[in-house]
Amino acid sequence: MVTEIRLATRGPIAEIVLDGPESRNALDAGSLRALAEAVSTVAEAVPDVRVLLIRGEGKVFCSGRDISAVDVETDDAHAFLAEVFTPIVQAIRGLSIPVVAQVQGAALGLGFGLAAAADIIYAAEDAKFGSPFAAIGAMLDSGAHHVFLDRVGYHRTMDLIVTGDFMSGAEAAATGIVSRAVPAAELEDFVAAKLARIVTGPAEAYAMEKGFVQRLADERPSFAEVLDAEAHLQETARRTPDYAEGFRAFQERRKPNFG
Repeated sequence: MVTEIRLATRGPIAEIVLDGPESRNALDAGSLRALAEAVSTVAEAVPDVRVLLIRGEGKVFCSGRDISAVDVETDDAHAFLAEVFTPIVQAIRGLSIPVVAQVQGAALGLGFGLAAAADIIYAAEDAKFGSPFAAIGAMLDSGAHHVFLDRVGYHRTMDLIVTGDFMSGAEAAATGIVSRAVPAAELEDFVAAKLARIVTGPAEAYAMEKGFVQRLADERPSFAEVLDAEAHLQETARRTPDYAEGFRAFQERRKPNFG
């Protein structure tokens, strides 16, 4: 029942795969530790690696925490989340490269939180997002409160929590939970095309954008503060080789070559 964590690289693309067909890619403490190691390995491979893809093998992305062998009398839910799962989310968010989650089937509980830690989520239109914790008497976790309230508001958040209903990939895209949704049969090719485009982009600008957008989302600075920060960041970008190449390419009417 253990979900194997596989890490592979294809040139500048790193790929972390959740592979546990019998458990629907559910994650226990052991698989989460392996996932943490994989993310750390990717971090060490930057800048040779320019984008990370996280996906699930088979029909689902991740069905959540593997509770098949959990003893509720001795389980420490706080330690599991705070000491095992949360550091992975922070490590993914802390990567300087774009992280893409490819979601087919279910992304529930920890699976939803893992997908939400990515910078970009591409989903199948018939994917399922949510955290059906009401069925087991548990609380929503994995950062889902923050994501749901931010994207769909109080009333829809409470509806999703109390009913345990799922959002389809199409609904999730319409409400901003995910980046885009495409027909399931097209998802793999769609993501591959996006990855190929990302790895040819300006890596230093992407790194600055990731940090800045996360700051805006977390701190909600004023409009004036955003304008000031953008000006400083743009000057920082101006000093990079990618910036110079981008401007020269535009002026010469050719495609830029961001090394």
